[in-house]
Amino acid sequence: MSMLLKLLQPLLATLLDSLPSSPAEQSVLDNAVKNAIEESKKHPVAESTRKSQWEFLLKNEVFNLAVTEGKALKDNEDVYYATLKRLLDVVLAFTEHEECEQTFPFVVLQDLLETQTIASCSHIFAWIEARAARLTVDLKPQKGKALILLRSLNDLLRRLSKTGATTVFCGRILTFLSGVFPLGERSGVNLRGEYGPVWEGVGEPGRKRARTSFGEDGADGDTMQVDAQEEKKTAQTPSEKKEEFYDTFWGLQLPFSKPPLFAKPETFPQFKESVNKVLPVIKEATAKERAMMGSRANASTAIALKRKREPENDEINSTNQEYFFAKFLTSPDLIDLEIADTHFRRQFLFQLLILLHHLMTFTKTAKAAWMAPNNRALQMDFTLESADTQWVQETITRAMEELRQTTPNGRAFSDAVNVILEREKNWVGWKNHLCAPFDKAPITFPIGVDKVGTLFEATSEKRAKMREPPEEYPWSHGSEALTEIWEMGCRGLTDLEQPFQPGDVKDFLKKVKMEDQRIELRKKALIQKKLAEQKRAPPPPKKEETPPVKSEAPMKTEELPPSKPSTPAPSDTLAPPQSMNVTGSPLHPSLPAKPGSAPLKLPPSQDVEMSEASAIHVPTQAPAAEVLLAEPKPVEIPPDPLISKYEESKQRWAWLALRTARDQHLQHFGKIGTGDIELLAKEIELEKERQERERAQKEKGEETKGEDVKSEEGKEEAGGVSVSNGVAESGGENPMAEVSPVQEKTQGEDMKMSDASVAGS
Repeated sequence: MSMLLKLLQPLLATLLDSLPSSPAEQSVLDNAVKNAIEESKKHPVAESTRKSQWEFLLKNEVFNLAVTEGKALKDNEDVYYATLKRLLDVVLAFTEHEECEQTFPFVVLQDLLETQTIASCSHIFAWIEARAARLTVDLKPQKGKALILLRSLNDLLRRLSKTGATTVFCGRILTFLSGVFPLGERSGVNLRGEYGPVWEGVGEPGRKRARTSFGEDGADGDTMQVDAQEEKKTAQTPSEKKEEFYDTFWGLQLPFSKPPLFAKPETFPQFKESVNKVLPVIKEATAKERAMMGSRANASTAIALKRKREPENDEINSTNQEYFFAKFLTSPDLIDLEIADTHFRRQFLFQLLILLHHLMTFTKTAKAAWMAPNNRALQMDFTLESADTQWVQETITRAMEELRQTTPNGRAFSDAVNVILEREKNWVGWKNHLCAPFDKAPITFPIGVDKVGTLFEATSEKRAKMREPPEEYPWSHGSEALTEIWEMGCRGLTDLEQPFQPGDVKDFLKKVKMEDQRIELRKKALIQKKLAEQKRAPPPPKKEETPPVKSEAPMKTEELPPSKPSTPAPSDTLAPPQSMNVTGSPLHPSLPAKPGSAPLKLPPSQDVEMSEASAIHVPTQAPAAEVLLAEPKPVEIPPDPLISKYEESKQRWAWLALRTARDQHLQHFGKIGTGDIELLAKEIELEKERQERERAQKEKGEETKGEDVKSEEGKEEAGGVSVSNGVAESGGENPMAEVSPVQEKTQGEDMKMSDASVAGS
């Protein structure tokens, strides 16, 4: 033993002793392995040598435990499997820390699966399933550790039986392989269209039997030449019929296992004849079984007459148990019992349906769809003619009906078979096209002008815009209609329930005002939209200032035209400064001249100096006072169809109001100009008020006259009336004197004048 090996062995022993008996957490295991690796690196040894020594120690530790499998399973198998899984975790951890080769765990697993029993292999494979994500990191098909894993599991599949409980184990292995390797992996695809093992035939040694169908001799090689005429003359005994059916039935397994036999011309007629002999026997067995179980009508009658019985536990378990895949025996003595078995009949019918669907791919139209020069290995010199195609379709229908009639759950079983066969068509088509890869390139989207990226990159701007806070909702009361109703003054259902009364000018005026409110609301919305667009619009480019041109010959004050006074130059102050006035005060040229005084004339020298001074350029800018006092420019509202619609409605209501008032209030039309409905309503109201006043005064006058008549009647009854001098006298004073006709006329004229004054007001 080398020196390095002696140094590493205690480190591994300490590492294994520090781990708990129960499955340790990955972080604890990683820390322990990391410490052991750091301790081993303190010794100056080549990295490759240290890796090989670690692999030797770890593999030795695993197989020292594997040797004790037989004894450990007798004592306590749980401890053995827990220790084995812990050692495999240590091996995987060393590999992840790059202290062992990447293929090392798979080499250990391959040796373990070859040396352990099927029960132990099931536990080891459970560990593989649990650590699949870590084991398959950077797994590349057809390279390195992928080949070792594939070879190990394929060898394990060959060891497993195709029957019994290990069927589930086989399914677990195949499911794992399909998840680890891609569907188009060449190692899992039958590109050359090779079939499984060929049927070897049946027969007992020392027994002569007739020549098997499809041109194949029996297993013993002994043949019997029988004359056709002799067979017709001699009647067959029951044993001979049974033997003939036995040979026919098991002879069908040859085309089931070797479909290329149909390339021979005599194969399909013999196959057709054999199937037509076997199907009636299977149908008869199904009918007998259904007769023994009783018809559904009798069963329902019996259930109705008898008390319902609770199902026993054994019946529940029998219906829910998994399907048992058996290898049926081929002894001639068992053929009757096997035909009577439901599972046996279903197995045969399923095989027949698979072969018939395979033959349907060799019709003229189907072959034209999938045959190509690059898949010649899948082709055979066979074409299903139209008559044979019809027979195949009818046989498929008969076989499916037989599956449906089998018990128990024949309908569900036939539906499941139908689904499987339909899906199998897709796989057959995929294999006929040489297993085109399923992987597709990721979808790319254009970004900008000449850039291409993924969907996430292409939608980055849209997603950023979606994350921005939304704009303020324009309708304060939930919707446009509710907000419009609220702003028009409606505060309850009673405002909306008031019916429209045609013929009343007030109602038409309300409709006109509602249309005005709608127009105002629409204009406000358009103005807000216009202002928002102006805010979002980029600012206009600034105009460059052009330098002023200096005048060559300054004009003298005397030569200035009187109609064009000099424009004062702007300054930085708020008030515009006054330019130097040549007609100023004699005290100082900057002062204004005295009213009524003559302008002051300057000498030529001063005139020239002033003209040069006036040529000095001052930057032109708008006076601040003018900027502050400038009025905002009104926003122009573009033509809007909604406003036009409201205007039309407004005109329609106004026209209806005028038409309604034409018959009763035509005298007011001269006072309302060009159809002012609001003024018309006011005039109508004034007329109504005047009529009410007149009616009130009339009623009051009638009441006064009635009181006078009553007072006169009272006086006459008292007998104290004196009419000699025209004055009424009685025992007391008379509160109201008698009104003469002249006074009545005067009172009527006064009342007319008061009415005229009221109308004028």
